[in-house]
Amino acid sequence: MKLITAIVRPFTLDKIVVALEEIEGFPGITVTEAEGFGQRLRTSSYDALSPFKEKKRIEIACNDEMVEQIVSAIRIHAHTGKKGDGIIFILPIENAVVI
Repeated sequence: MKLITAIVRPFTLDKIVVALEEIEGFPGITVTEAEGFGQRLRTSSYDALSPFKEKKRIEIACNDEMVEQIVSAIRIHAHTGKKGDGIIFILPIENAVVI
């Protein structure tokens, strides 16, 4: 199993969710509010006041066979072509226990 964590722009979330729901056997999703920043130039006075940008954090636990399809859907629908579109992490899950 893998844990896919994606940090994306908030306005792309609806398109991402629709695309993920179209994947047969899609296991589900957790979405949380996030703030942060990556590499940036300190040229704007706005950046000096608040460097944090609003983001959405998506987490999906899935079978290894689904990773490529899920990552592809996120990449396509989160992409705007501008710096700061987001990032996707793929991590192994050692164990999961249903409560």
